[in-house]
Amino acid sequence: MFKALQDMALFALVAECGSFTGAARRAELPKSSVSQRISRLEQTLGLRLINRTTRQLKLTFAGERYLVHCQEMLAASERADMAIERLRENPSGRLRITSPAGIGATLLARLNADFQREFPDVSLEVSVSDEIRDLVQDGFDVALRTGRPQDSSLIGRRIGYCERLLVASPAYLAQYEPLIHPSQLLKHRSIAHRAWRESVLKRGEEYYRWLLPQSHVTDNLVYARECALDGGGITLLPHFLTDEIMGRGDLVRVLKQWEVEGNELWLVYPSRKLNMPALNNYIAFACNSSILGQYYR
Repeated sequence: MFKALQDMALFALVAECGSFTGAARRAELPKSSVSQRISRLEQTLGLRLINRTTRQLKLTFAGERYLVHCQEMLAASERADMAIERLRENPSGRLRITSPAGIGATLLARLNADFQREFPDVSLEVSVSDEIRDLVQDGFDVALRTGRPQDSSLIGRRIGYCERLLVASPAYLAQYEPLIHPSQLLKHRSIAHRAWRESVLKRGEEYYRWLLPQSHVTDNLVYARECALDGGGITLLPHFLTDEIMGRGDLVRVLKQWEVEGNELWLVYPSRKLNMPALNNYIAFACNSSILGQYYR
């Protein structure tokens, strides 16, 4: 198929130049090779395209009709090249993005709004879910992931590290004695994310391994936050989901003297080479975003 397309282009060049010699010079091929390839094309088609004499060549009726389609093919090829050139010069097209629900419904929404203000010709299709999607199989261009990517075939760019906090509503905590040590968590209700079955709390040189109860489990951190706001118990949330709410006093930090391991945010995409300008600009925009940088350092 590809060789036939090349021969079609060569035939159009012969017709344009009016000779095998001129076409050979333009194509940087031996004249004999041009003649042989046109003969082979005619044999494949089963019709003569060119009547040859020692002094000139002339297209047959079949050749004239065939030339129209060859020229259309070349014009389509030129349009394809121009479309790619426009993509290189002006980031445009569609980007498909997947993100965990917590960050997707908050920071990513603001990031993407800013990105489209700067790059209005890029359309975004965003999947917000805590399900880990296969970028290649599911056709995504880029993903936000918490934690270092496990798939070594993907390219990962670390955005930063975000603190996680144990939080609860003041109304809920008022029902219990003050929390001083993590061992008291065993007496409390909690809302656990299914990806975080345990957490290690640290105070100085002291460590405590907390196995989160499975009596109330979710795959969505925004859901966990809303449950905590309504007095559903203690939950573990990244700082960006608690900042404004804690500022209002609707949630308060539990066990302030104890640190909980946070998580890293990574930008993940299938390849480092020959990416669309839209994707390259998105990667650079996200890595330098003040929105993400406010919480991921």
